[in-house]
Parts: sequence; structure tokens; C-alpha cells
Amino acid sequence: MHTRAIVAREPTTHPTWSLEEVDIGSPADDEVLVKITASGICHTDILLSSIPSGSPLGIAYPKILGHEGSGIVQATGKNVTRVAVGDQVLLSYYSCSSCAQCHASNPMYCAQFNLENYLGRKGPGVCKEDGEETWARFFGQSSFGEYSLVAETSVFKVTGLLQSEDELSLFAPLGCGFQTGMGAVKNVARAGPGDVVLVMGMGAVGMAALMTAKIQGCKTIIALDRFPSRLRLAEDLGATHTINTAVPDFEFQKAVRDISVNGASIILDTTGVGKLIEEAFRSLAPLGKLVHIASPPPNYRFSLDVSALFTTGKTITGCIEGNCLPSEAIPQMIQWYRDGLFPINKLVTYYPATDFANALAQMHDGSVLKPVLRWD
Repeated sequence: MHTRAIVAREPTTHPTWSLEEVDIGSPADDEVLVKITASGICHTDILLSSIPSGSPLGIAYPKILGHEGSGIVQATGKNVTRVAVGDQVLLSYYSCSSCAQCHASNPMYCAQFNLENYLGRKGPGVCKEDGEETWARFFGQSSFGEYSLVAETSVFKVTGLLQSEDELSLFAPLGCGFQTGMGAVKNVARAGPGDVVLVMGMGAVGMAALMTAKIQGCKTIIALDRFPSRLRLAEDLGATHTINTAVPDFEFQKAVRDISVNGASIILDTTGVGKLIEEAFRSLAPLGKLVHIASPPPNYRFSLDVSALFTTGKTITGCIEGNCLPSEAIPQMIQWYRDGLFPINKLVTYYPATDFANALAQMHDGSVLKPVLRWD
């Protein structure tokens, strides 16, 4: 099939994306051909197209990114049973379904997760201009294209859950960013009414975490960011307090303890900023939990006085995809949206897929939280 896709080439000082003509083949036995309706841009797309090829991760170019896709099934491989032609689907991460973690209902820690999700597979797509094979199946989907060959395990059927065609675009980011923030609060931190929750970084993941903390009934919800506009939106979505890190003479621990003298019982980091992460650990209350969501710079190493762990009972953990099963998390978030508790419509900004450069720029300057590219 002859189609178009946003292709990432070897980066220079920043990611190098271009809209190109691409030929793709027919679905393999375990694949689904999806006509992409929309795909959210996530920081992981940017991060994994900023790393030169030949790095320890095995990154290679050219490749088609995109892992928050939605669309309509056009064809299926002979072994596919989850969906049929014409089904409306959301796309999420890949898992092998056969390793120990998958059998234990922890597919986000699948033995093949890093290889299949962060790298994908080479071919069968070919860039028309130079005849070079592309790396695709990023997160099992590579949804930055008009059509994509998607792994069956990355597909979730939403036919019957939608109330309008527009919702197929609106719900596209549920498969990664929003479920990551939601799950970090609900599944990993297990936040409840007695908790003081601090969310660091009010992007799409942070906002989803904040909204979930409100749903969980947390007594104090603190939003931390450097953009005043995001902090104002955070207040609208449920933050009881805000912290602006860009004010003169900012002191992290003082700002937190001015709100909660004992510190925060739960801190979620979506920034990946090393200095903030270490200040966050010191700002935890006894028995507090620090949950890492964002990736720090490759050479960053956390500086920790280990004695602080057994003298305070603090916990440091990470999570992938919020420890979410998409088959459970996606219907839950849709129901919360219907109930007015998870207003993701306030977070999403749509762009024609051809305007991806503008979407990236506005994401970078903080004026947009969750850009969603549409292939209308």
C-alpha cells in the first residue's frame, strides 16, 4: 500500500522528522492493518528520536514513531481474533503474551518490552524517495502514518464505547500518556483520602495523575511546574495548591513544607530533572513514596543516602504505563470522562498531521499539553 508517514531520520541537534511517502505490505498473521484517525505526540517519541544511532539502546533510523494511535481496522492477519474489519480501535503498548510477566498479568514488564516497544522492527515499510527500509512497529503500532501495520496485542476495540466520531481522536492518548499518569496514582502509589500528593510536571501525564488523585479523594494535591498557565489549569482540574519553580530564590523543600509540614506522602515525577528528583525524595514524609515516570538524562545517577531508607521507611519506585492493563484502564478512563471526572478535552489540541512541526514547537514552549495529530 502506498501511503504517507512522519519519518524520523538521524538526529542532529534535535529530532529530524519529515512527512514522506512510504510503501507498506499486508498484515502478517498476528497483525492488523489500521487506517489511523489520530495519534498523540508523547515525550517518548521525542526522546527516542533524539538519540543517535548506534547507542547502547540499539536505536536505528529511519523509523516511524507514534504510540498513542486510534483508527479503524482495514484488514487482519489470519490468526487475529481480537478485532475485525471495520472495528474502531485504540492502540497501546506491545507485549508478547507468553513470558512469565505476561502470564502474571504484568505485560508492561514483558521480557520483550524494551526491544519491541522502544526499537520496533525493521520493515516491511519502504521510503519511496530513497528505497530505504523503515523501522516500524514502535510500541507495536508506529501510528504516525495514514495506515499502519499494528501488532494484535497493541489493539483495543472501542466499537460501542464511543458516542461520536470525534471521540476516536479525543481518546487516542488514552493508550499511553493518560493511562500512565492515571495508573501511577491508582495502581502504583495507591493514593487515598489521607494522602498528600505532589505531582511534578504538569504536562499531559501529570494532569492525568492530578485528576486521578482528585478522583481518589486525596486531601491535598500539589501541582508543581514552571509555567503559570499550566498551574492555573491544574487548579481548575483539582489541585489544592501549586508550586512555581520559576520564581526567584525558589526552595523546593520549603515550598512543600509550607503546604504540608511533614512533607508529601506521595510524589510523582514526570519531569526527569535530576535536581528536582533528589529534592523530592528529601521532601517525602516518613513512609512516603516517590514514583518515577519520566526518564532522566542518560548519564544521570540518583544520589542517595541509603540510611534514609531504613530510618524513614521511604520508598522509591518506577512504573511503566502506570502498571495498567489497557483492557481495564481505557474503559475506566472513558467512564470517568463521561462522569465529568477526567476532562481530557481540556488537555488536547488537534493539528493536521502535516502540521506536526508546529505541534512540536508548541509542545516545547509549554503552550500545548497534549498535541494530537489527525489524518483526516
